[in-house]
Amino acid sequence: MVKTLVFGQIREDIVEENTLGVLNKLTEISGISEIIVALFGHQIKDEWITELGKHGASRVVSVKAPELEVYLSRPYVKAMLEVIEKTEPKLVIAAGTVYGEDLIPRLAVHHGVSCAQRINDISIVGDELHFHTPVRDDQAMKVTRIEGAIKFATSRAGAFFVNENPAGGSPNVESFDVTFSEEDMLVKHIEIKKAERTVNLKDAKVIVAGGRGVGGKEQFQIIRELAEILGGEIGATRACTDVHWIEETYEIGQTGQSVSPDLYIA
Repeated sequence: MVKTLVFGQIREDIVEENTLGVLNKLTEISGISEIIVALFGHQIKDEWITELGKHGASRVVSVKAPELEVYLSRPYVKAMLEVIEKTEPKLVIAAGTVYGEDLIPRLAVHHGVSCAQRINDISIVGDELHFHTPVRDDQAMKVTRIEGAIKFATSRAGAFFVNENPAGGSPNVESFDVTFSEEDMLVKHIEIKKAERTVNLKDAKVIVAGGRGVGGKEQFQIIRELAEILGGEIGATRACTDVHWIEETYEIGQTGQSVSPDLYIA
């Protein structure tokens, strides 16, 4: 049986949707014995814990500290390592957001093992965990088995659906204290500057994307109009953002955002 620890992510004061998707997926896998969520922050809200329980968390480990008010790599890695030591999971997983993709590989390196990134499925074969990752533009599937007592993974954005009518219960809640040193806080948070328009391509159901063939900045207006008609977002390749035809926040691909829409037009 596989005890699992999930990195709980909060965005705009609610539980991040892809985190709920990971929880829902884990509840469907035979062989997952316990689902624990690590929840960090300066303050932890009861409604976050309730939502996590509804979607499958059996236990929530709460770590409250002013140093955890915003995501910074060093303090979050330290807090997560202590939670791992105390809970002893066999699998540590996070939704493949910017923070999840930063945190989980660091934890894997600390434990001297590899990390399965941007997976879209998990299976248990005998006593082994197998991680499934789309490759070659989703034309093939890579199955990875990781050595080591603890396995680390991140999910592909949008890979796991959120149950609209979750049937989970109330999780047990534990509070841990973590002490941070000056070395843990070498990087300081100054402020967060929000863009006038936040582009969240990872959760977009419809994307209309343009590449070098669009021909120029002005021609992207056609892409915008089609996206608006379809109720979707626009995307672009790096070739377009490099020459400033469109802002970098719209970039899709290895150096941009990973997407999994229901409809993709390019």
